[in-house]
Amino acid sequence: MKRELGIFERGQFIADQYAPFHIVGVLRLENAPHPDTLRKSIAELQKRHPFLAAHLTHEKGRHYFSTLRDPALPVRILLRLSDEHWIQVTESELEDRIDASTGPMFRCIYLYNENQKQAEIILALSHFIADAASASQLLHELMTLCASFSDGKSVTVSELSPAPTVESRFPPAFRRWRLSLRIIRYAFTQMADEIFYRLRTIGKRTPPFHKPPTHGHILPVQFSSDIVEPFAQRARKEGVTLNSALNAALLLSVNRHLYAGKELPMRTFSFADLRPYVEPPLPPENLGLYISMMRYTVNVDGRVDFWPFAKNMHKKIYTSLKYGDKFVASAMSESLLTMLVKLDSVRLCASALNYNGMVPVQTNYGKVKVLEMHGFVSGHAFGPEMASQAQLFNDTLVWDFAYLEEDMDEKKANVIVKEIKGIMKAAVN
Repeated sequence: MKRELGIFERGQFIADQYAPFHIVGVLRLENAPHPDTLRKSIAELQKRHPFLAAHLTHEKGRHYFSTLRDPALPVRILLRLSDEHWIQVTESELEDRIDASTGPMFRCIYLYNENQKQAEIILALSHFIADAASASQLLHELMTLCASFSDGKSVTVSELSPAPTVESRFPPAFRRWRLSLRIIRYAFTQMADEIFYRLRTIGKRTPPFHKPPTHGHILPVQFSSDIVEPFAQRARKEGVTLNSALNAALLLSVNRHLYAGKELPMRTFSFADLRPYVEPPLPPENLGLYISMMRYTVNVDGRVDFWPFAKNMHKKIYTSLKYGDKFVASAMSESLLTMLVKLDSVRLCASALNYNGMVPVQTNYGKVKVLEMHGFVSGHAFGPEMASQAQLFNDTLVWDFAYLEEDMDEKKANVIVKEIKGIMKAAVN
């Protein structure tokens, strides 16, 4: 394999060179498989997924995914010390850059103690080879292989072809000159939004910029079904997607506790999964970066009624997706991140939510039980004050938060999450 990086992939690579930027998935297990079983399973995944056996090469100013002649198996087995040990290890993994030039572009830590029933798989993936959909599917495949090897079954994996660049599969209306015209329109819209934002925030608090190295922390949270289901039902009644409603609750909470509830324009990121909309669609079994980052500026007032606020956010997100801005934003990602690196002083937003919906990971794989599933993205100087990944697993909403200690301490982060829960409960009444 020798495949040139696409636009969005190059953008993520630029961000990673500025400060470590990758994704980390965590599975908390009961009746955990033996470490040898995990090693064999990951070795099979390397055979199946070409990006797991690749590294980045640089030729004539261009970067390529290239197959390693003898890819290493980057698996470490660490003695599991406690039920909270995985949090410390995950935070360390998020800050430790994956060397894409030497490869492989992933690594795995297995917290295991043969005297304990529980263990944790902590899988770090370079963001330019995987998105949330493919990372979740990869974890499902990993557990399926572990179950097969544990039962003594023979395993044969089918090798996949490397996914092409996302822009090569854009719909015809978003290719070549048509895409160029849309980029011009989108760029002018973003410029007008930037002018509006700067004028409206003169003398007011905006997300502070911290030059790297920064230090990130995670806050894994599970929202029970008795909170989520009534909230989701009310959202549907109000004509608001769960993604928009959760994003609104997050931004409103951040406003109340980091911005003193003052009325001002604030920015949030929502992420669009492009896999169902490219031509042909790309299934999640193929590793690849098929998402788009969408930034929205919303007027926020800590005293506002929730549902009118959520409807306003939903309208912004729905309208931009309807006009295909998800494709345009993807095509502009490299230039945006290049500009941010040169400026070295700008923070993109106050909050961010990547909502993944129902994940493919199951509760049981043979004798192995998956107790919890979590996902995180490295804290970044350009990123939000409160970043989050949300997904539905085992009848709960797993909402994983990440923040920089330069922005807040653990107590403040917990206050923000507690406020979110309060907003969700109050919104049902």
